[in-house]
Amino acid sequence: MIFTNNTSKLLAIDVGNTRVKWGLFDQSGKMLESGTSVNADLQSMKLPSAARVIISNVAGNVIATQLNALIANTSNIIWISAQTAACGLRNQYQTPTSLGTDRWAALIAAWQIKKSPCIVVNAGTAVTIDALTVDTSNSQGVFLGGLILPGLDLMQTSLGAATAQLPTINQDNDSAEPIKFFATNTAEAIQAGALNAVLGAIERMTTELQRHCEGTPAIIISGGNAQLISKQLQQASNLPVSLIENLVLQGLYQLDHFMQSEL
Repeated sequence: MIFTNNTSKLLAIDVGNTRVKWGLFDQSGKMLESGTSVNADLQSMKLPSAARVIISNVAGNVIATQLNALIANTSNIIWISAQTAACGLRNQYQTPTSLGTDRWAALIAAWQIKKSPCIVVNAGTAVTIDALTVDTSNSQGVFLGGLILPGLDLMQTSLGAATAQLPTINQDNDSAEPIKFFATNTAEAIQAGALNAVLGAIERMTTELQRHCEGTPAIIISGGNAQLISKQLQQASNLPVSLIENLVLQGLYQLDHFMQSEL
């Protein structure tokens, strides 16, 4: 049996391109349990029972079908989509519903945490760098837009796959050494190139957001490569950086709380 016994809570599930993360929340928003699995092992993943399930899925229909089989015993299931507005945040995407659900949930969480201008970075298979500001007329949050880049691993493996002489490099996420601009071997040059591409994009986005707000916006980083990126960004700059785990799951809790209050 896939489901384990638990009290009736909210189960939030974040289905990414590589991994599935879940968190079990109580009514106050405290995460009681959490877990993760690679997508290939989804069918054997154990999930706690819950009164409600809320899901962000960016991995496609095959994964959605597998997940539906796991949660078949739950009747109250919500697959979220981005909206024009929710939780005090306005979505200025050209087509609001086309915004990735993981980005939308992360933005919701970031707004609820900061309630001030900030850069929201999700560092996974892809890296998204999104800008939040404040509408001074009503103190509501505004998602201005953002960037999508290949993630660190994807940048590095694509070089190995698409070139004859460059090796395939795996990212060292535990490295505490500052990045090298003058790399003296090919492996370090590839790693430094990928990391600098992400750091440079974050710094550029920060500069652009400063044009829309007073002061330096906060930077929130989450995702699989978040620890490495936040560490290297802090070493390379004086920007205010916060590493926040499970930002998408926190946003899913906030969205569920918002929807329940609207009933």
